[in-house]
Amino acid sequence: MSVQSQIKHDIHTRLEQMSAARVVWEEGTMRAATTELYAILEQIYALYSELKAEVGKRRAFASLLTDLDLKTQANTSLALKVIRYVFGKVGRREDSYARVIAIAHDMKGPDQSFTSYVQECGGIEEVRRVPKAQKASIMSKDDYKKLALDGLADVQVGVSTFELPTFIQPNTDYEEDYAVALVRCHDDGTGTIVYGCNEAGVIDAVLVSSGKDLDQRAQDSKAQVDAGDLAERRARDVREFTSKMITVSSMPNATVNGGALRTNGAVTPHYG
Repeated sequence: MSVQSQIKHDIHTRLEQMSAARVVWEEGTMRAATTELYAILEQIYALYSELKAEVGKRRAFASLLTDLDLKTQANTSLALKVIRYVFGKVGRREDSYARVIAIAHDMKGPDQSFTSYVQECGGIEEVRRVPKAQKASIMSKDDYKKLALDGLADVQVGVSTFELPTFIQPNTDYEEDYAVALVRCHDDGTGTIVYGCNEAGVIDAVLVSSGKDLDQRAQDSKAQVDAGDLAERRARDVREFTSKMITVSSMPNATVNGGALRTNGAVTPHYG
């Protein structure tokens, strides 16, 4: 064997070894890592659901973070607090995981697991990317306020209808008949209205906050539909492409001429 042939043989051997290692990694380590990640997120989702449902557990969790001197911003979401405790600060990943946890909590069916829901949507990255694509414009406070007023206008929940006490009365100088109630939340899931405020600035702030939250939930809901549609569309495109490719590849005496496939005088588009 010549020197050149030996070098080529050695390079080929090394490339084959690397390729084999890549297959082992994809089928073993990488797949196992993904499975383990979903298992961790499944546990985080379970704890998050419990914290969302029980105010007593939320208080205990907040107290634990204080005891451990783990400081968070006032507007840090509950999901992000749990994610940061488990994963630490990992940049965009922590926001992605927290967002997926919160979306799954609001959107998945009661009998569906977190993992099944995320996989059905196309994976964590699909759930993360699609909502951001919906944010095409920046809305003003007045826009969010109008969203809340429009969205809440016809809401009628029986348990929330009561005779207004003297400390909760509408502001006759305000354009909308709203007042803000201060509710003390009890460990058993009930609440007590302990005070009220009808200052225009306070009502505006609550309406703007409500509008932002309602808008985000609506966008998240639409995004999940879009994510499912995207996954289904991709699968359909692959099926159609594969069918055409196999049909083309199986044609006898087929040769590629430029960008087309010529067989017996007929030109067929080439998909290779």
